[in-house]
Amino acid sequence: MAAAPSAAEKAASKSRAHTADFLRVLLFTGVVIAHAVNSINTSPDVIRSANLVGTLLHLTRYGFVAVTLFVLVLSTRGRSMSPLAFWRRRFGLVVAPYLVWTVTYAITDHVVIDGNPFPSPGAFLGVLGHDIVTGEGKYQLYFLLISMQIYLFFPAISWLLDRTTHRPWHVLGGAAAIQMAMFVLYQYVPRPAGHAWDVAFDNLWKTLPMYALFVAIGALAAVHHESVERRLRAHAVPIVAACLAGTAFSVGAYVVATSPGNVPLQSNTPWNPLLLPWLVSGLVMLWMLAMLWNDRRSADKRAAAGAVQYATFRAFGVFAVHPLVLDILARVGFFGDLGDWFPHSAAIRTTVLVAVTLAASLVIVDIALRTPMSRWLVARSRVPIRRKRADVEVTTPAIPVPLAPSGQAAPSVQAAPVTPAATSSQL
Repeated sequence: MAAAPSAAEKAASKSRAHTADFLRVLLFTGVVIAHAVNSINTSPDVIRSANLVGTLLHLTRYGFVAVTLFVLVLSTRGRSMSPLAFWRRRFGLVVAPYLVWTVTYAITDHVVIDGNPFPSPGAFLGVLGHDIVTGEGKYQLYFLLISMQIYLFFPAISWLLDRTTHRPWHVLGGAAAIQMAMFVLYQYVPRPAGHAWDVAFDNLWKTLPMYALFVAIGALAAVHHESVERRLRAHAVPIVAACLAGTAFSVGAYVVATSPGNVPLQSNTPWNPLLLPWLVSGLVMLWMLAMLWNDRRSADKRAAAGAVQYATFRAFGVFAVHPLVLDILARVGFFGDLGDWFPHSAAIRTTVLVAVTLAASLVIVDIALRTPMSRWLVARSRVPIRRKRADVEVTTPAIPVPLAPSGQAAPSVQAAPVTPAATSSQL
């Protein structure tokens, strides 16, 4: 069994978890922005700029993978838990909300969305079963399937990390090769004919190989966190300059491939190899911003930490419910009203929609937190309607465990204790 972490190591780990919390809040906000942009900016005069925003915000899915691995690996250093115990705890956190929201959207899509009547009971159940298996109950739920895969394979990932501690660049290079191969396959290789190939291509992008590089980035950043942070601080200017160059490359590729009113499908896919420089650069810059925030939080905890603590505790709930809020706003005519109120500014329309969506989602989440269904709806323990002003710590530890290779006894693995109010590194 590994030696228990010292008090100084625990403090450093907790500080880095705060950094991950801040980044997670930024990424969740980016998801809401992306879906709001795509909801109301579809006219030819704004489609090019709107799709550029949406294309850049593909970063959210890859960033979530990296942050999830970072928190899982960081929280398992120096603690032990069997793979089965880990799986019971992790899947217990995510499976119930996934099923509840899949069923919820199977119903609300017919109740709320105009012109989408209920099918026959048999057809409804058939579609529901398909959506549960494929993560297509709503456009954001596929990521919960990816989270489950991360939890399923994390013991093996942890085992691999233990055996490649001194070869991080080999791991990163191999993961980058897998990532690029998946991008090239989806972006450039013609899809073979046949139902089996259609099923494979429709679902393969929801598997971990499509996120291999970001699995490696998150895991290795946790294993080598001291070296990574030291280098980011010591070489901040050249690193930011390189990241800006990578961003300019990806934006330039999008501009060249599109024209006003014309955005070819392949120009804004989430697996465009020309987007990869931005995906890595954007993640690095956001992480550096989160480090800066954490430095300020350490200097003035009350001023810097309050909003992030509030948002972190509610982030999964907002992720789950915000598409329903957008559907309701569309049904009651709010999208049309925004067009009437701000006919010449897509930026203002989108900003107002994002603000309203976030506010409404937070209200719904706060209500859900106070119901017996809280853990099923928002993956958090129920919050009493009245409670003393002693806010729970919401740094989101995770509890991963390495799995032994075939034929060997399972090694013990580190696992951070999980408080009732701080249960997950979800997304």
